[in-house]
Amino acid sequence: MHFKDKLLVLIGLTLILTVVACSQDSDNPQYSQIGEEVNESEENVEAVEESEPATEESESDSENTTSLEDEDVTQEESSVVKASEPVQPVSSGPKGIDPSVISIPTIDVRAEIEDVGILENGQMGVPDDGDTVGWYHRGPKPGASGNAVMAGHVDDRSGPAIFYELDQLDLGDRIYIEDENGNELEFEVTRMEVYPYDDAPMDLIFGATATQRLNLITCTGEFDSNAGTHRERLVVFTELVHEDEA
Repeated sequence: MHFKDKLLVLIGLTLILTVVACSQDSDNPQYSQIGEEVNESEENVEAVEESEPATEESESDSENTTSLEDEDVTQEESSVVKASEPVQPVSSGPKGIDPSVISIPTIDVRAEIEDVGILENGQMGVPDDGDTVGWYHRGPKPGASGNAVMAGHVDDRSGPAIFYELDQLDLGDRIYIEDENGNELEFEVTRMEVYPYDDAPMDLIFGATATQRLNLITCTGEFDSNAGTHRERLVVFTELVHEDEA
């Protein structure tokens, strides 16, 4: 054989041995692992390709979820707005009536009632008319739980006024309050007290209580020309008479 022919044979044998060696090494864990990784990569590629439409669906689901979350947030915000709106107080107790007329048979009094509030000096207002009684409308209504308060003049420039004889009442005397519809409540005198005009127990007269009370106020005592008012206040405390007590 010529030298060239021998060289070709050697090259051929080398290639054959190389292929055999690679075939034997294919059982090597290193190659198996690489093969598995390649197979997994190919499977992952296929999975990704197959999942591309699902991605679009996921994006759609995400948009729907976001929309629902936005709706939930909107509903929550709406609830917060509604909760922040003024809420009318709810009372489980008696409502009372809007007073229109007061009657005190013992001293022959029957008079109309008007609403009064607070004067600039912080005192409870009174009617300009000496024949009218004022109800402090910022407090409880007569018949409701609490201290409903009414005031009337003892006198005026023309002489005796509507509560001129209020101090003649006795414990147990009755006072009647009517509304414009003719509904009537009956109160019983339980206590009578005289206080200095500038030192009356405001909590006792106007403060909160579970009892259904009506307190009548008028001036009494000497007239203080310097102060421009009588030196004392007469307070008649009364409580609602329930039907089973009448």
